[in-house]
Amino acid sequence: MPILASLVTAADLEALWGALGNLDPQIALFCVFVLLFLAGCGLPLPEDIPLTFTGILLGLPSTQSTFGGMTSSIITISLVCYSSILTGDLVAYQLGKKYGKSISRYPPFKWAMSQKRMARMDRWFARFGNSTVFFGRMVAGIRFVTFVMAGMARMPIRRFVLYDSLAALVTVPAWIVLGYYVGTHFHEIVEWMSTINTTTWIVLGALASLFLLYKLVRWWKNRGVSPQPSSEC
Repeated sequence: MPILASLVTAADLEALWGALGNLDPQIALFCVFVLLFLAGCGLPLPEDIPLTFTGILLGLPSTQSTFGGMTSSIITISLVCYSSILTGDLVAYQLGKKYGKSISRYPPFKWAMSQKRMARMDRWFARFGNSTVFFGRMVAGIRFVTFVMAGMARMPIRRFVLYDSLAALVTVPAWIVLGYYVGTHFHEIVEWMSTINTTTWIVLGALASLFLLYKLVRWWKNRGVSPQPSSEC
C-alpha cells in the first residue's frame, strides 16, 4: 500500500498547491528576505528552504503576473535573495570584527560557535582565509561561524564580500533552480511519490534517524573539547 495514500492524499497536496498559488508574491518575498537575513545573522534557520521556496514561487503564474513576466521575476527574486543573504553575512562579519570571541558566550551564538568548531575555523583561516569564506558559505551549520571568524581575523571587508558573493553565485541559483523544477513538475513528483511503498519510506526514515542520532552523539561527546592554540592571521 503506498504510504502517500495512508498519510497524505492527493487532494491534500492539490489543496497545498492551490494555497501556494494564492499567496501574495510580494509578501512571500518579504518573508523570504527576513528569514535569509536572520539566517545570516546566526539564527539556526536553514537558508536552503527559503531559497527553494523562491524557486517554487518563480514558477507560479501569480508571481510572473505581479512582477511583469519571467525575466522581471527572476531579477526581482535574485535581488531579494542576494541582498538579504549578503546583508546578514555582513552583520555576522561585523559582529566578529567588533566583539571577537566574546560573543560566543551568549545565546544564540554559543549554540553555533562551539569551542571545537571555533578552533577548527581558526586553523582554517590561518592557512586558507579566502577559500574558507568561499567554501564555508556552501556548508550549512558553519556559515555563521565562518563569517564571524572572518571578522575576528580582520579579513579586509572587500575581500570578504568578494568571496562570499562568488560562493553565493553558486549556491543561490542551485537552490532556486531546484525549487523551480519542483514547482513546475509538481504533479509528476506527486505521482512518483505515490508509487513508493511503505517499506521504502520506513527504511529511508530509519536511515535519516540514525544519521541524526550519530550527529547528536558526536556533538554531545565533543561539547567540552577545548580549542587548540592556532596561529594569528
